[in-house]
Amino acid sequence: MSHAPTHHPAEETLSHHAAGTLPLGRALVVAAHLPFCPRCRSAVRLGEAIGGALLADMPAAAMQPDVLTRTLARLDTPVSHAERLEEAATLADGIPLPPELRGLVRPKWRWLAPGISRIAVNATASNDPREHVCLIRVAPGKSLPDHGHRGWEATCVLAGSFSDSTGEYGPGDVAETDGEVMHEPVAGPDEACICLIAWQGRLRMRGLLARLAQPLMGF
Repeated sequence: MSHAPTHHPAEETLSHHAAGTLPLGRALVVAAHLPFCPRCRSAVRLGEAIGGALLADMPAAAMQPDVLTRTLARLDTPVSHAERLEEAATLADGIPLPPELRGLVRPKWRWLAPGISRIAVNATASNDPREHVCLIRVAPGKSLPDHGHRGWEATCVLAGSFSDSTGEYGPGDVAETDGEVMHEPVAGPDEACICLIAWQGRLRMRGLLARLAQPLMGF
């Protein structure tokens, strides 16, 4: 990973990640960023250490008498074939798959539009039904539809690069936006851009064609 990230998750995002209070999709985006960034890894480790120290100072709470039985029962529950996803270490492109995504994706790209494909991430553990997570691959020089958001969006570049109204992003970089941002990400000219994206709510598409295609694209 020769690219040193220049765009990082916000300090508040890293703090919530260390505390385990981020939405699942957003936590996956931060986890994908951490192998690229020693600075953010250190910040998360510090936050986890502080949280552990605070927990150690809290008085012990009584546990329910059947907690061990219930936990063992959950561990023994068989996983159905429909729920079992392939434990792939790489995508079809040869790009390493973040360990946190292994078992959450089937590493086969689904065509969405010319030059654009995606892989859905099984984020059923999320406690927010408005949350969506996927891997996106955009061919060199191609762009995603011009859009905004009804909630937050978080993106980590895994390979390639893209640019939009907020800046230029390479491998390991993280972009965080909110409902006030409208943007049209464009992949760099040299190679496909592969990103992990999590967002909240449906997108606000700009342009009639994009709005008509939105149900087919699942955004």
